Amino acid sequence: MNKKNFGNKTEKIKRVLSDHQKVGKRFIPPFLQKVSNLQEVMWLDYILPELLWLGLLNEFYDYKTGAALALSLAKAAVTVNDQPNKIWFASTSSYSTLKKNQKNKIITFIRSSNELELLQKALFPLGVFYPKCPLNFLFGGRLPRTKKPNVILEKFKFLLSRMFDRTGIPSTRMQANAVYIAFVTDMLIVDNKTTLANFPAIADYPETEESIRIAGSVRATTTAFFGFEQNKKSSPWSTYFWNRGFELESCDYE
Repeated sequence: MNKKNFGNKTEKIKRVLSDHQKVGKRFIPPFLQKVSNLQEVMWLDYILPELLWLGLLNEFYDYKTGAALALSLAKAAVTVNDQPNKIWFASTSSYSTLKKNQKNKIITFIRSSNELELLQKALFPLGVFYPKCPLNFLFGGRLPRTKKPNVILEKFKFLLSRMFDRTGIPSTRMQANAVYIAFVTDMLIVDNKTTLANFPAIADYPETEESIRIAGSVRATTTAFFGFEQNKKSSPWSTYFWNRGFELESCDYE
């Protein structure tokens, strides 16, 4: 990269982050600068396992179809939820809060719209390799099996590795789907003057300055949802996910 291109890139970054507040090495978007009680949470350790199902939907289908399927499931969960507080049904762990009869109702809802099978196909690796995944109720009590576990596992590992970079396109779209769920289920309301006001422009990431700004706000919002004290609880799923991963690597399938 020559000096001219480097200078142009630097100026572009400065313009994108001009309304952000620098805290250490992090840049906080305007609408989160006054938020208190925000805690740091680890992307790989905690957030990635929670949102991975959204990434699976995007990778198996496409970004728009993945977002639509995820929203349908989340909206069905909101419909059956009888707890006084709203629940953000973008995280995997949120589905462990539902009772058996509520899960059965969800299956009825999404089966009627022919979306159950689509969800099962995309989330197949979780059913095969993670028998304790909170989303496995979608398989109706019978976890899927495969004659080619090694092949499926290698594909799953490759997909997972693409999500390690939180700023990459797959991870950004996955987080955008989570924020989209928050918008539609009334978990998140933003002022029309904030960066997220033109949320659909995230689809252009990372080709435009606006999409880069929105992506930054999406990541900050995702961190906020997991980091707020009332939402940041111990996550048995995240711990189980990585522990199970170590087991899978050493497992010898026959």
